[in-house]
Amino acid sequence: GGSATAPADPTRAGYTFVGWDVAFDNITADTTVTAVYEINKYTVTFVDHDGTVLKTETVEHGADATAPADPVWAGHIFTGWLGSYTNVQKDETVKAVYDQELFTVTFVDYNGDILKSETVLSGNGATAPIAPEREGYTFIGWDKAFDNITADTVVNAVYEINKYTVTFVDHDGTVLKTEKVAHGGAATAPADPVWAGHTVKGWDKAFDNITADTVVNAMYETNFYTVTFVTDGNGSLAGQTVHTVPAGTSWTELEIPETTANKGFKFSHW
Repeated sequence: GGSATAPADPTRAGYTFVGWDVAFDNITADTTVTAVYEINKYTVTFVDHDGTVLKTETVEHGADATAPADPVWAGHIFTGWLGSYTNVQKDETVKAVYDQELFTVTFVDYNGDILKSETVLSGNGATAPIAPEREGYTFIGWDKAFDNITADTVVNAVYEINKYTVTFVDHDGTVLKTEKVAHGGAATAPADPVWAGHTVKGWDKAFDNITADTVVNAMYETNFYTVTFVTDGNGSLAGQTVHTVPAGTSWTELEIPETTANKGFKFSHW
């Protein structure tokens, strides 16, 4: 009919003592009283690089947690978990670990030639090569940004074709036509100009493959005319009476034949 006095609460690693399996406050026979325990449970939390919770799991003492699927972080390579999640014996926080990914940036010219190739850490920028040159073109930049690389990248040089001024000029400096022509292109000549006393013979240079600002001059050949001195029948001429002279020759430059008037007449004028 008496009561037994329990010992101090016993301890067991990984367990919590919850009491005794039988009452011992009214003993009526020899009695064995057995300590009762409950296994401890812990929380294992898997978090990403930025603290985002990927998974939470409750695990009994000494058991293993199961990691979630490998997480993805653009520009990085997942390498594993930092922290213990096997034989768990306390609350654990396990963090995803990454290596920064490396990417190749390739700078390419208009003809496919590689100007430069560079390996860049994810999120970093590449350094462009010296601006390339292309005959007849002006380099104006690259076809895409390369200051925040997150994948293998090909960067192409961009050019603008040069344009030149072709000016057609007459014999006296008069501008007959002005035209803009792309590098390697051809200009179109104006209608043939007219210069009194001259025959146009073409242009002083070709303009079918323009590679610079160009002045094209009209070319002429001077016309020649025949001057014939004749009488009205009331006199005669002595000396050369037929002359072939270039256009623009003045009267004073002509060699005028001598005149002899018939009887009863005198020379008047030409």
